[in-house]
Amino acid sequence: MEKNKKVIILNSILVGTIILNLFIFTSRMDFVPWHIEDAWGYWGVFLTSPILIGIYFILRHFHKQQLVTNINKTLPLFVAVTSLIIVFSQTTDFLNNVALVINVPAVFLAAYFLFNQNEGKK
Repeated sequence: MEKNKKVIILNSILVGTIILNLFIFTSRMDFVPWHIEDAWGYWGVFLTSPILIGIYFILRHFHKQQLVTNINKTLPLFVAVTSLIIVFSQTTDFLNNVALVINVPAVFLAAYFLFNQNEGKK
């Protein structure tokens, strides 16, 4: 498979995983239809974080070949580590909002890198 297609597939998986992570963190808010009591939905972060860390290592390999930018490379690791820190700390509404502030721009950045593949060809 061509390397640019692999990068597009990885960025698509990255966008989907961050959106899933966003659904997990909004599951604590009682006005959304997917509300889960007592934040049991946070167990889903233990599913998405290894996927994000795996994407990081693959994108790091592509960064060495100058196919992706440094921001695109570090974005999945940043989201995974901050999500795990938020889950392991005491769950409060403030930390839930911090997760949303981190995940929403991360989705837009990942989508930007998905649709602008010429950025990594410097």
